[in-house]
Amino acid sequence: MARDVMSVRLWLPLVRVLGVAADLPERLVVRVASTVGHPKCPHCSAPSGRVHDRRDNKVRDLEVSGRPVTLVWERRRMVCEPCGRRFCEDHPAFEGRLTARLARRVVADARAMTVNAAARRHRLGWDLVNSLVVAWAGLVADRRRRRRCRLLLVEETSIRKRHRYVTVLVNGDTGEVLAMVPHRSQAALTAFLAAQGHRWCRGVKVVVSDGSAAYKAAISAKLGHARHVLDRFHVIRWFQSGLTAVRRDVQRRPEGSKPRFDPDVFRARFLLMRRPDTLDAAERERLDAVFAAHPRLKAAWDALGELHGLYLAKNRKGALEALDRFADIYGTGQIPEFSDVVDTFLAWHEQILGWHQAGQPSNGPIEGTNNLLQVLRRKAHGSANYTNLEARGILTT
Repeated sequence: MARDVMSVRLWLPLVRVLGVAADLPERLVVRVASTVGHPKCPHCSAPSGRVHDRRDNKVRDLEVSGRPVTLVWERRRMVCEPCGRRFCEDHPAFEGRLTARLARRVVADARAMTVNAAARRHRLGWDLVNSLVVAWAGLVADRRRRRRCRLLLVEETSIRKRHRYVTVLVNGDTGEVLAMVPHRSQAALTAFLAAQGHRWCRGVKVVVSDGSAAYKAAISAKLGHARHVLDRFHVIRWFQSGLTAVRRDVQRRPEGSKPRFDPDVFRARFLLMRRPDTLDAAERERLDAVFAAHPRLKAAWDALGELHGLYLAKNRKGALEALDRFADIYGTGQIPEFSDVVDTFLAWHEQILGWHQAGQPSNGPIEGTNNLLQVLRRKAHGSANYTNLEARGILTT
């Protein structure tokens, strides 16, 4: 069949241009028809060539030179001879009220801007664009969840700070978001893992999470065969809380003194959190001056340095040696504020010390993903819908 000029301009497969209905500066309307000779019946899959009638369907297409394009599709209603039922033909180039290529462009734009901005750009309704984003994200998520996941990263992020949270699950091998489950409870994570199926769960070898007891219970129930590891960032923050408690006690001055705290100790609060191997000569000299006035603070800093050694060690044996050195410092009784740190470590020692054996995994990729999710929330001036936020998050990553 010969092509006319407009069919080349439209560049839609299996579509024939019947004519231009309106060619105006503000819009372009083109009448088209399908070139599929015998559409298949959706009921019995038999091809049918008998046309009952034709109905005009308006379909939006990509803009041409800034003009919105509307295709008037003369859609045939067929009669299936084997089963006698009537049905409307479908076409791979059309998806509802949009062409497939316009739907792809809309979803691509929604990855970089808000749904509202994408709707304004393409002169479409917000509900239509959002439904496309949610549907496309569902297809992407299904494809990702069918793949094997050896390293699973689990973390929470907030929709509304201190009020509403979601559990974010990321494939640590690819960095792709698998799902964003409402709430941060044991039931939420357990339901997702159960929906994935036994075979998928058996493929997970390592799980990295924060120190959530709810996540720990869900992982033990559904991924008991996998090695559960605590994220290094959260563990170090636990360790640093002991030094912070010592520093706050040391910097206090007697009642009625001005200033009420030692300014030198207060100014060194960020420097105290640094590892010894990251300090230059000037910074070390500044800390030495503080330690000379406050020996207990020096003991706390040394203890934190040994806890850092758990992760600086090359293997589990080296980590245990660093832990022994920390125990010697803690045993002197100079830093009782580290008692909470010790209790926390005893409760999570398997998940902390298993870091070396699991290949030194990190929740770094999921922390970056959470940052992107917060950027999405700021662009949208807040988000209150779990489904919409999950769809945007999946497409963005």
